[in-house]
Amino acid sequence: MPQKFQPVYFFPGSEIGKKRDYINALKASLTKQTGEEPELHRLYPYDTDISSIVSLLRNGSLFSSRRLVILGDAHVLKAADIKILKGYLNAPSPDTVLIITTDENPGSREYPRSLADALPSDAVKIFWEMFERDKRGWVMGFLRKKELKADKAAIDLLLDITEGTTDALRETCELLAFSIESGGVISAEDIDRVLEHGKEETVYSLFDRFCRRDLGGVLESYRKMTYSEPGSADRILSMLADPVARLRDFAILLNRGLSPESSAKELQIRGGKRAVHAYTEGARNFKVTELAEAVMGIIDLEAWLRTAPREIRAAKTELWLCSVISHKSSLAVSPAG
Repeated sequence: MPQKFQPVYFFPGSEIGKKRDYINALKASLTKQTGEEPELHRLYPYDTDISSIVSLLRNGSLFSSRRLVILGDAHVLKAADIKILKGYLNAPSPDTVLIITTDENPGSREYPRSLADALPSDAVKIFWEMFERDKRGWVMGFLRKKELKADKAAIDLLLDITEGTTDALRETCELLAFSIESGGVISAEDIDRVLEHGKEETVYSLFDRFCRRDLGGVLESYRKMTYSEPGSADRILSMLADPVARLRDFAILLNRGLSPESSAKELQIRGGKRAVHAYTEGARNFKVTELAEAVMGIIDLEAWLRTAPREIRAAKTELWLCSVISHKSSLAVSPAG
């Protein structure tokens, strides 16, 4: 870690685990330099407006000599928000380090290119997802440390059904290590048995049920996620927006004659065969017009959620999910209704 810090960093990319480790190392370096932990703030554009965030950046810390502000989900920033941030870059606070993050990769439709271009190259670090060959080696190495082995079919299945980030792979391998005695050889049957039993709800499992047009499953998944993280209704919807938009585009490409595999490659859909299967099922269960209306509905509902009372956000989102999945037409529901 450098001892001279940039006032603003931008960390895009889908490799969340390595990104988190890098931020933690940067925080530790700040602590070592000053002899005390920096005052830490974690913010999101849909929870706090950018003008308020810039005011926080400019005001001195009351509790520490340095302040570390992490602004997540930069892909939802509007042009006006980025303009305000660029204004801050002209005269950043000397006592504050701002880290802006997004899970989007360069080249994706939501990637905030204008923000990246406004920063010096050494302030931007992209955290790419591992290559397939690296994922296999990572899994084998992790299991070896736990005194476990896995046959080829088991590793193939594990990589196929797990998101390819170190966070997702670590969580899966930890669960396997907890469930299988040391010295054992993990089979594909073990992967099915252990992962299905210990699976936690994520936006990916919610989207998988969305593609199956399984209303009960979607609501169950959504409620489990909001129960484990109260107040996350707006963030879940924001995370769901991109895969639903990709599903719309995936369905369009299928209608044009592309194969599911070619469509997934064209749209840079991650997740292997399992993701291709989910998107193909979604394109079969929804009309393109329905998906287009769903995308517009998410945009409208996200705007409403930014100012809505927190106690009714989850209920309103559930009503919207019901309208999208159970109705065959007129999917767009006015958030104000």
